[in-house]
Amino acid sequence: MSNVSLFRTYLQQINVHMEEVQDGGEVYFRTTQSFENGGSVLLVVSFNDREDLVDLNIYNIANIKNPLKKEAVHSLINELNVQYRFTKFMESEGRISAQYSMNVVPNQLDPEQIFNKLIMLLRSAEDTYPKFMKLQWA
Repeated sequence: MSNVSLFRTYLQQINVHMEEVQDGGEVYFRTTQSFENGGSVLLVVSFNDREDLVDLNIYNIANIKNPLKKEAVHSLINELNVQYRFTKFMESEGRISAQYSMNVVPNQLDPEQIFNKLIMLLRSAEDTYPKFMKLQWA
């Protein structure tokens, strides 16, 4: 069974709905999630065309477009990237996201491990959300 099929089956077993999108040879699973303290993010699990690389992404953590805050944003991101071992925060055109990538053996995916890493990434994003909001509104 392919890694995409293993992940799809796991989501069905745990009754979690994620929209599945195919783009060329890549397959994405995505859903939105709200934080308790406000904010809503997009969770994406993407498989490359060989299904040996899985990227986990959390998009829309914050949107800080003020050019005067760019240095402070990068400073906070650097601090967080040192603090968190697996989660890596990034900024692109003011949009803050978090990512974790992993290699997997074709047709031998442990979907529970992927899902647990996605939850870890989501918790990291939720924990840091107030820091980004403080910076955005300061």
